[in-house]
Amino acid sequence: MKIPDDLSITLLSKKIISSKVAKNLGVTMACSQTYDEHVTEVTSKCIGSLCQINRINYLFDRRTLITTINSLVFSKLLYCSSVWANTTKKNIELLQTVQNFAARIVSGTRKFDHVTPILKQLQWLPIIKQLAVRDATMVFKCLNGLAPPYLCQKFKTRSEVHNCNTRNRDCLHIPLCRTAAGQRAFSFRGQKLWNSLPDEFPSKIGRASCRER
Repeated sequence: MKIPDDLSITLLSKKIISSKVAKNLGVTMACSQTYDEHVTEVTSKCIGSLCQINRINYLFDRRTLITTINSLVFSKLLYCSSVWANTTKKNIELLQTVQNFAARIVSGTRKFDHVTPILKQLQWLPIIKQLAVRDATMVFKCLNGLAPPYLCQKFKTRSEVHNCNTRNRDCLHIPLCRTAAGQRAFSFRGQKLWNSLPDEFPSKIGRASCRER
């Protein structure tokens, strides 16, 4: 059933009109589920903070400058990323411009200098890889009971679902999901990401050791 765009209700003699965009715990959500509004708002705030930092960057040494950017910019940029990390490639590129700007401030390089060597020198992962790391970290927490129960319950190994003794029995069971929206959900993409990690990956070893305790 499709909800009409002009839906409204009356409560205590006041008319309440539906909105296509709403903010919940710092994340701006819209009916489109693309998180365009959230990324645009966060990017604007982060660029504003970086412009202010750039005006006085000569007052800080490199270490203090990185700490300041981590605290005031990257904490906002990647906040609650497991919710919106399924956003469009265009939005990811927009977020990357923020990191590029920050890298140029720290390194003192010019606007049109190639940024990839700077990111490698600073040992900063590109945004797309940082989102993957944060998703994998959240999956690790879910597997080891370090996340809310409603999230932990969404992750099960294949051996917990069926008794077949296969070599992939310790991989996560990925439920059948035919819709694109469902495949963008954290529970789906998180399990797919986790299964793609090599077996010797430290977080997988950590998961096994936690379960043995």
